[in-house]
Amino acid sequence: MLKGFVDYRVDATVKFGGSLLADEQACRNTVRALQSAAQQGKRLLVIPGGGPTDNTIEELDARTPFVPDTHHRACARAQDQTGLMISDPCFSDGLRAVETLEEMRHTLEEGLVPVLLPSRLIFALDPFERTWEITSDAMAVWFAWLVRCNLTLILTNVDGVYRDGKIGSETHLLHEISASELAQMGHTAVDACTPAFLVENCLDCWILNGKYPDRITQLLVDEIKPVGTFVKGGQNG
Repeated sequence: MLKGFVDYRVDATVKFGGSLLADEQACRNTVRALQSAAQQGKRLLVIPGGGPTDNTIEELDARTPFVPDTHHRACARAQDQTGLMISDPCFSDGLRAVETLEEMRHTLEEGLVPVLLPSRLIFALDPFERTWEITSDAMAVWFAWLVRCNLTLILTNVDGVYRDGKIGSETHLLHEISASELAQMGHTAVDACTPAFLVENCLDCWILNGKYPDRITQLLVDEIKPVGTFVKGGQNG
């Protein structure tokens, strides 16, 4: 810990893919897995994806392109909406929507899981280019870097990264890959901006299927490797 600087002590940053909202029960189970991990002492920060609202924005942009700043701001607010929904008591009473790092810190001290509604910080700090190339995947690892957290979980609707684009083929699932190797593959289960940032900042990442909450528990609580793809960052990754 550096003297004079806040140590948030975040064990893992979790990107909660908005696609998980499509299955209400699966979404509830995933939320409960995160709450359970927090109850067992894990300090988590959740960064929501854009979900269905983001999909609508992309569809409209494809038909009548917006200026870049419009889709940038609209998509950031879509992330806020996903965050508000998964923090609602209808899913769990263990998650709380927050807008600042101070609120995040207080929420962690209460043993709850902060869900960052990121638009306020995104607009104030201006860290991301106005481009469709960067998504909430890379934004999640950026927020992990911001709070000095070395591990990010990206919860999506596939089991991980597959060789040769063979999505769903168990024999093609990559259980581990370096971030530098993943960067050469372009857009996979994560956007192409994510692996380069992992390399640059020596951060690690797990890509997991959020529909299987037991995998979250295995990784965070039981400390065993689940089905998924581990992405090792850093120069030696």
